[in-house]
Amino acid sequence: QSHMYFVLSVSSLVFDGAASGFFCINKSFVGYLSSVPRRSTGCLIEQLSEEKYECMVCCDIIRLMAPVWSCQSCYHVFHLNCIKKWARSPASQADAEGWRCPACQNVALKQPTSYTCFCGKVTNPEWQRSEIPHSCGNMCGKKRSGVDCNHPCNILCHPGPCPQCPAFVTKSCICGKTSQPMRCGQGTVLQCDKVCGAILNCADHTCAQVCHSGACQPCQLQVQQVCYCGVTTREVLCGTDKEGFDGSGHFSCEKTCGLMLNCEAHRCQQVCHHGRCQPCPRSPSLVKTCPCGQTPLTKLLDLGYSERRSCSDPIPSCGKTCNKPLACGSSDTIHLCEKLCHEGSCGPCSLTSTIRCRCGCKTKEVPCELVFTCEKRCNKKRSCGRHKCGELCCVNSEHKCLLICGYKLNCGLHRCQETCHRGNCDPCWQSSFDELTCHCGLTVLYPPIACGTKPPECKNMCTRRHECDHPVFHNCHSEEKCPPCTYLTQKWCMGKHEHPTVKKEKRCLLSLIFRTFYRFLYSVIVVEERKGWSAQRQPAHIRGRFDSFCVQLF
Repeated sequence: QSHMYFVLSVSSLVFDGAASGFFCINKSFVGYLSSVPRRSTGCLIEQLSEEKYECMVCCDIIRLMAPVWSCQSCYHVFHLNCIKKWARSPASQADAEGWRCPACQNVALKQPTSYTCFCGKVTNPEWQRSEIPHSCGNMCGKKRSGVDCNHPCNILCHPGPCPQCPAFVTKSCICGKTSQPMRCGQGTVLQCDKVCGAILNCADHTCAQVCHSGACQPCQLQVQQVCYCGVTTREVLCGTDKEGFDGSGHFSCEKTCGLMLNCEAHRCQQVCHHGRCQPCPRSPSLVKTCPCGQTPLTKLLDLGYSERRSCSDPIPSCGKTCNKPLACGSSDTIHLCEKLCHEGSCGPCSLTSTIRCRCGCKTKEVPCELVFTCEKRCNKKRSCGRHKCGELCCVNSEHKCLLICGYKLNCGLHRCQETCHRGNCDPCWQSSFDELTCHCGLTVLYPPIACGTKPPECKNMCTRRHECDHPVFHNCHSEEKCPPCTYLTQKWCMGKHEHPTVKKEKRCLLSLIFRTFYRFLYSVIVVEERKGWSAQRQPAHIRGRFDSFCVQLF
């Protein structure tokens, strides 16, 4: 058998790049396949060299000298003309821009136009008997698919994926405290057994977890923080609102600040705030006009008013009408303060305004100092779905029912104390810590016992006192009355017709049933007698007054 030999020059096969060598392989590529980690590359080389590889588009053999195109995702090889036609056909169009590979459906933006070798360096490569078909015979040099691998592929231009990088590199663990040599391109994450020790988000403590991936967890220590005004404290995780720290506090308590101002006579009236308090608003350096703002203080000084030297000194009044706009009125009419120039807030307005009630149903002219509410009663259902709201001039959106439910709970003993609600009441939450026994006391349920729990079922015979002296055949029960006696007895009929020696066994319970039936039959016959039923038609054994209640069935 004749063999065809190929000579492949492979350099830099070891990680230090010092060694190089030649591999002589025959038609079966035994020597080459042993050096290539992925079998798909060797199979492609073998099939292309033996002209056994078929184009997936035309299903024809790819010849040694035919122009080809190779997909960089699945590494399938196609005829160049076939893949050009496929890329232009409607069947290859993707949802977005580009066209789909017929094998792996990978979307490519650029259509194939030229015949290049597998590594893409040479256009229209010539076939050489000693080289891989459709390759340039030079070093591949493509970037490998491994993670963080910067070493180019160091084997000859080839189809299929590049083999794994043979180099070894020193790789550090996640926390960076330890390192060890590893195969280049491997995605293995090193994790040591040492404490991470990285600075946490609070910048005061370090991570106590073992070497881990991802960001460190936020600091879990509980610390006390003070608000800006120093009145309220809270307990939060260390590092919370760290950016809001102003040297004295971390957060606003939304209360009035109350800190003494720089004048040492008044306190800050702002909401608890970040940073220093503003200067006193009554400071002589800030107040330049009278309280109403119409007259400068310099004019009042010319009129003989004394100069203010501290924030505690009163602000001179100009004596004019205040005329500050009030909150009442409308868009057309603005109500002004009618008081003389004064300090503090303006008093109530003495005028009237045409306003709507708060629910918006009615309009009325009322004094500005009053709050107008109409007499319309709300008919919407409350949150419970049973009661109506009934509030006058209602502006509520939820209509919560504040009545007590009061329904009996599942225990049958207590009532629901929750506010009126939809759906079933919750089970009774009360429980007993006494033992619950059956009537005879032989079967016991131990505490805690939920309210409404029935006594346990007992498999022993009932020990209650019974009306008859017959043996008992029923179990212990929690009901007050025992079931009827079912013991078999020998009874005379009610009319003593049967001889005492001729006895029939009847259940003790049947005696009561027979008596009830006799009374019913007697009442029926009395009614028929009143209707004029002939006495001759009556059987002899049912004539008379039935004092003995004997009835012989016929």
